[in-house]
Amino acid sequence: MTGEQIGQVLDTLVVTDDAVPVSGADSGFALPDAMLRLLNRVVEAAGVRNVFEFGSGRSTKALLAAGCTVTALEHSQSWLVQTLASLTAEERSRLHAICQPLELVFYQGAPFRSWVLDGDTLQRLSAAEMVLIDAPAFPPFREHALSVSLRHSGGGLIVVDDGGIPTVRRFCARLAGVAGTMHRESPIDHGLYFMVRGAGAGSPPRRRLVETAKAWRRYFMAGSMCPTGL
Repeated sequence: MTGEQIGQVLDTLVVTDDAVPVSGADSGFALPDAMLRLLNRVVEAAGVRNVFEFGSGRSTKALLAAGCTVTALEHSQSWLVQTLASLTAEERSRLHAICQPLELVFYQGAPFRSWVLDGDTLQRLSAAEMVLIDAPAFPPFREHALSVSLRHSGGGLIVVDDGGIPTVRRFCARLAGVAGTMHRESPIDHGLYFMVRGAGAGSPPRRRLVETAKAWRRYFMAGSMCPTGL
């Protein structure tokens, strides 16, 4: 489907009025039920069968249960073990799980903890019909994963979790602000940000200097809150 067609699908599915209240502590870092239901409806309506996921968990289970083939890139071995334990043997046969530690990377002059993707992983990302970004656990670090996804996604649908967080909303809006990029928002629970980069879309605009300074500050704050990495 083209970005315009996916946009039309989202217009019929995505809640755009009042945000659904946050569901609370039952989901933690995982996607809550309301968001999983919306993702499953989008997958079904858009005919998605091949998904690349930054992170793993309840969303992985839901996507596999919907009949998708999933590549899940995870940095936490223990979290990945929990995810695998929740799957049936048949679901595991459609999952390609990669456990790879986060590294210090730079994007537009700002530091992030994210992944450096090898050739095989980039091919899997490019082949995906949908990319779900719900990791790293520290949401501002997802800007790097989004930038990589926009460069390599091959025109597939990209979904960013925690779009309701102001920092996440700002970098999503900036990176989606390129001509030819379809984007929609859903305020359900944490918030989801959807986008598809068009074939003729140009390079994303540079981050403002004040935002780059904030990104440096967040990087050091995240390290002090979680010395072992996020």
